[in-house]
Amino acid sequence: MTHRILPLIACLLLLAQWSHADDSSLTIKDVIDTGEKAEAVIADSLQDDSIRPGDTPLSTMLAIMDAAQDGNWDAAGAYLDMRYLPADMADKDAATLMEQLNIVWGQQRILDLTRLSTHPEGHRDDGLPSYRDKIATLTLPDDTLTLYLQRVPGDDDRRIWKISNATVQQIPHLWELFGYNPTITRLADYLPDFTVLYMQNWQVAGLILIIIGAWLASSLLRRLTLRLLEFSDRYRNTLHQFFSMPFRWYLFFKMMQLGVAELGLSIRAQVYLNQSALGYLATLFLALGVIELLSALFLSSAQNQKYWSGIIRPVRTILKMIAAVVIFLLWLSDSGYDITTVLAGLGIGSIAVALAAQKTLENVIGAFTLYIAKPVQPGDFCRVGATAGVIEEIGLRSTRIRQTDRTVVYVPNAVLASASIENISESDFRRYHRDLHIRLGASTDQLRQLLVDLRRLIYSHPRLTERAARVRFEEILRDGYRISLNCYVDSSAYGEFLAVAEDLNLRILQILEDNGVHLAVPVQQWVNNTEGSTPTVQRSQDEALPFPDFSDDDKAAMKGSLDYPYKG
Repeated sequence: MTHRILPLIACLLLLAQWSHADDSSLTIKDVIDTGEKAEAVIADSLQDDSIRPGDTPLSTMLAIMDAAQDGNWDAAGAYLDMRYLPADMADKDAATLMEQLNIVWGQQRILDLTRLSTHPEGHRDDGLPSYRDKIATLTLPDDTLTLYLQRVPGDDDRRIWKISNATVQQIPHLWELFGYNPTITRLADYLPDFTVLYMQNWQVAGLILIIIGAWLASSLLRRLTLRLLEFSDRYRNTLHQFFSMPFRWYLFFKMMQLGVAELGLSIRAQVYLNQSALGYLATLFLALGVIELLSALFLSSAQNQKYWSGIIRPVRTILKMIAAVVIFLLWLSDSGYDITTVLAGLGIGSIAVALAAQKTLENVIGAFTLYIAKPVQPGDFCRVGATAGVIEEIGLRSTRIRQTDRTVVYVPNAVLASASIENISESDFRRYHRDLHIRLGASTDQLRQLLVDLRRLIYSHPRLTERAARVRFEEILRDGYRISLNCYVDSSAYGEFLAVAEDLNLRILQILEDNGVHLAVPVQQWVNNTEGSTPTVQRSQDEALPFPDFSDDDKAAMKGSLDYPYKG
């Protein structure tokens, strides 16, 4: 079973990797940690009243963030160095440029305030001029762009930190690459001003339209697929459930993921909507659907349904749990959390669970032993100790046996795997054995004739085999004579055996009656051969009885000469 689980886990890893191939490298943990650090930095900066906005790189960025949060882009634009710009940017508005830079910045990066200098001179060991500090680097389609702060002359003979004019020159180019479509952004003018999960109002409206469109598109694809399945007689039933639910949900979340990627969301919104939720939900539904599909395809065979249904169902549930755990661990890993600790905890927990569930594991191992060795199979009639009945299902924990009185007994697989099992269904022939106790007083001639007639019966009956067919006068007891009769019926079916045994019983009684002998009964009796004795069998002096047995030629001649069933 391990060699089947490992490929499944590998497939899940590939699915997850494909589902999140385009996600940003920024993780949920980065967002949370950066937010906590930012709160600490802001709290420390508020305690120092001597630092004014613009005195340090940190104070400049905090002032820009405060103005942007209030939507005051004019105040934020005051921290752009608009000097020495190209002629084609002479008519550019600082507020508009700052808003565009904020949008492009938010799509790729989260500002780490802990890396900004708190000194008026900025960082002195960064290899840059004393009047310039690095903010961060943006990734372009074919290149990277570094953003800088620059210390420039301000009012009242004070030098303040602003976003450098070299960076300002790149804002129009950045907006062409990552900016919003003007037609789409006009929706914001007709919507209330609000934000949800770091999304602007028009992005929220777009998300709602994407959800509706993805649902309708997945529903349409589902109907088309189910219509095509109607032309397949072999896979119609097995694939119907897969395309009805799991695959449809996979398409829904995958189309949502692709659609959300086109909304130009900020990196915070991308982390919570695109990377951390939609992609992994799509992978989870697809993985669960594939497991369900493979088990359904395997059980679509009548032979597999009969012998494997009892173990495939619990194994399918276990595989689904493994898939969910693997995808959850992948989500944790992509979210920036170290799963080594989680895996170590799972290892210790697994040991504890294994010790606590030792008996359960024994039954599981016993189930696999029964399926591999196959001493019994569903449908077999067997006897295990005092339990006799038909095997109905071999489950992962116990085997269900229905007894002849229609009651059901559940035998633990560990007990069944180690017990002595009598599989009656595997017998090729059924044995017919009777001990006839003849009443005292029968003569030797009567006994000889009786033995000959009984042997003639088992040799000539068409439903008895030649295997171990014998009739012998074995013992002289104090209350009778014991004659042992042994033969095999040529069928393992119990119903047919009972019919043949009934015919033999009637014929034996007729032979006893014809020979004038009676079966002994367990009572005390006085035997007087001189009075009221049973008449002896009359035969000629020249007639020789076939003792100790019939010859092979006689047996061959008698084979099948009786009528069965008896026509009386």
